Amino acid sequence: MSEKEFLENLGKKISKLRNTKGFSQERFAAELDIDQSYLSEIETGKANPSILYMKKMAGALGLELWELLKF
Repeated sequence: MSEKEFLENLGKKISKLRNTKGFSQERFAAELDIDQSYLSEIETGKANPSILYMKKMAGALGLELWELLKF
């Protein structure tokens, strides 16, 4: 899997999980203390979030980090 495909898959998974939990992008971004536009870039595979942001996202979604990265 290329880096681009990895980031796109990660973004799709984050978006799907966020929606399943009932979070809007704006609310989820506020929960993570990041800008909504940055979250949008992550969810579209245009940004490469740090491991610390991914850990924060996983926690906010009620997951372990490895679960977020499994696809």
